[in-house]
Amino acid sequence: MGKIVAIIVVILTAWGALAQIVPGVFQIREHQRLKTYLWGPKTIWIAVLLGGMTVGVYIWNLEARLATTGTVSSVASTGDETGLLIVGWGPTQDGSGCSAVVNAAKLPMAFKDKFDIALVCGYANPTVDRLKDTRISVSSLFTPQEVLQITLPFSDAMTDFIAKDEQTTIEKLQPRPTKGTVLAVQHVVWFKAILVPKGMDRTNIQKLSDVLASGGKIANSEASVVIGHTVPAP
Repeated sequence: MGKIVAIIVVILTAWGALAQIVPGVFQIREHQRLKTYLWGPKTIWIAVLLGGMTVGVYIWNLEARLATTGTVSSVASTGDETGLLIVGWGPTQDGSGCSAVVNAAKLPMAFKDKFDIALVCGYANPTVDRLKDTRISVSSLFTPQEVLQITLPFSDAMTDFIAKDEQTTIEKLQPRPTKGTVLAVQHVVWFKAILVPKGMDRTNIQKLSDVLASGGKIANSEASVVIGHTVPAP
């Protein structure tokens, strides 16, 4: 849709400009009936008006789409033996934790007696192997049901890292903001659904690889969201 709008705007604007530069070619002749309804000496203003309306409608629709979610991405993979899907996700209201809806309707019956379900979220960091990253948060364990709403606070390790990263980001700003200036800093947080062997102590999960080492499973389904914090400049 965006590409089509861009093409229309360019065509209308270019035609309108050329109608003023080369009127004999790009303007409708005086004796032609189309002049009353289409191109003429005021072509450029018609083009600008139509172009503006087109862009306005597109921006209006774009804003409506963006307002529905802060989602960066969502991925669901076929062939996942767990059958778990993350169908809704986002930060908690105060931005200090994460929340997601996990659809477990397709969880195999054989897994329901062996595993509990949990949600894991972490701070996106492309320089660290996600399976080895200890800056994650793990929810309580839930007995398998068709649909689960899971909410959890960020762990101390994750909260501390985010705070340090915010300060580092602010310190790199040029020019340096005045002390006390409130700044908006954004983070990308990822979500994963996991299966944990029944009876396992969830505190033993310090990183995603611990899930696999304990005989658990990590669902292919994942999601991520942008979380914004306001931070005063130091």
